Amino acid sequence: MTLIDFEISFNTFHLTEVREIQRLLIRNNKAFNENRLREWRERKLMLDEDEKLHGIYLKEETKNEQQRMEEEAREHREQEIDATWKKYLAESQTEKQQLILQLMEAATLRSQGKKKGKKRGGKKKK
Repeated sequence: MTLIDFEISFNTFHLTEVREIQRLLIRNNKAFNENRLREWRERKLMLDEDEKLHGIYLKEETKNEQQRMEEEAREHREQEIDATWKKYLAESQTEKQQLILQLMEAATLRSQGKKKGKKRGGKKKK
């Protein structure tokens, strides 16, 4: 039994009072149900908004992660290019030093060859 089904036989209310009480109870119950329905719709709307926000955040996070990965790939390529350039410079330096040593050896051999030529003697002037 609910308050809406108010029984008049167990109390001293007059019929008009009981009907007024029932009318007010029905009105309050209707307002209560409307309020519950409104709150349910608000909760559903909030849930939908939360799901949309989650989707948006997920997209943004995916985009940020993609940008981070692209940045890492770019940095990795730059490091490879730098390493290749440093290797090239080191090899060039080594080749230059070897060429300098070869030229110095050739110059030393030439100078030794000229010294030997002077010892042989040359034409004497009269």
